[in-house]
Amino acid sequence: MTWRAVATLLLATGILAGCASFGVGRDPGSGANVPAGPSASALPAQAGCRDANNPAALCIVVLGDSIAAGAPLNDDRRWWVRLRKQLANAMPDRDVVVDNWAVSGSRIDVLEAASRLQPGLRSYHLAIVIEGVNDEGLLPVTEWQPRYESAIAAMESQGLTVIVTTPPPSLEGGTFRTRYDSAADLIRGVASRGRPLLDVAARWHQDGPAIASSYYFDLIHQADAGQQQMADLAEQVVLGVVRN
Repeated sequence: MTWRAVATLLLATGILAGCASFGVGRDPGSGANVPAGPSASALPAQAGCRDANNPAALCIVVLGDSIAAGAPLNDDRRWWVRLRKQLANAMPDRDVVVDNWAVSGSRIDVLEAASRLQPGLRSYHLAIVIEGVNDEGLLPVTEWQPRYESAIAAMESQGLTVIVTTPPPSLEGGTFRTRYDSAADLIRGVASRGRPLLDVAARWHQDGPAIASSYYFDLIHQADAGQQQMADLAEQVVLGVVRN
């Protein structure tokens, strides 16, 4: 079967490639071929922050894959929805907006396109990027890392502070796997050059698989408890950025 044919298949859960490897591959234990992900044009034109002209506004945009989107949840329990509420409580003098531009199954080309072809991006103060899972195993890390950092720099050139995020480790059989460790290490390297880091992977490893297993819906996506943990971590990082 060609990679184009494989790319048409859906995951057994029906969720596109948030738990995929850096593209076409086989998810450990899933028995399902992983789709290659949407094209760079998958993100339509976005209007930007609705409160951009409000001096009290704090405008945040989330970019990335289905983990960034909060899949598989589709309600107010998603991490970024909780984040908005928590930030609003923590900063009652600010009008907090958190918009989500994440595209399930996205790879680096979607992030690149968003960073350069979305005029509305410059209306935000902060961006939170969760990306890297869907390129693992397909795109060489020596190619992925400079493209990722270039996309981050393109956002920064428009005035945004970009919070880079490590993906959670893959959990299989009650054990953390190393599949996404290289992506996490590369993202930490990007953060080491003066960028704020939301280190989900480190926190999950700190908690250990026995505790963190309650965070997972499947091998990589986060259930209710995991979404709350992500919101709490993101709140700490955002407050650190805003208050410094």
